[in-house]
Amino acid sequence: MERKEIVLKLAQIRTEKNISARELSLRLDKSHNYINEMEKGKNNISLEMFLLLCKELGVNPKDLF
Repeated sequence: MERKEIVLKLAQIRTEKNISARELSLRLDKSHNYINEMEKGKNNISLEMFLLLCKELGVNPKDLF
């Protein structure tokens, strides 16, 4: 699975859990724009951020591959 597909899946999970991009940004101490740009594929995310996103969304990282 490509990085873009993984990010899109995370965005889908966020939406399904009724978590706004703003709420997620506050939980992760990131700007709202960071989350939006990440979900649009405009910036890369680090492994650390990927793992934090999975934790906040209640997703096992291996389930995204």
